[in-house]
Amino acid sequence: MDIQAAAISLQGNNFVIVLVGIDIVNNAGEADMAIDTLQPKFGNVPVILMAQREDTSPVYYGDQDLVSALGDIPVDEMPWKEYAI
Repeated sequence: MDIQAAAISLQGNNFVIVLVGIDIVNNAGEADMAIDTLQPKFGNVPVILMAQREDTSPVYYGDQDLVSALGDIPVDEMPWKEYAI
């Protein structure tokens, strides 16, 4: 399976943002399971899930400190890559 993700280093923290559907971000149980599945694939760095609303604004799920730090970073400036997992 291929996924879109961005490896980020911010304020001394390394983490990965993974693009998912809005239905996953809106369901805490599914979001937690997705993070638990994805985290080992990225070397156990924290994983933040990101979906986009219809107006393309981002919705994040994950560690609140990391999510708060993402507020100033435009989505289109994140280093998105396709990863095979």
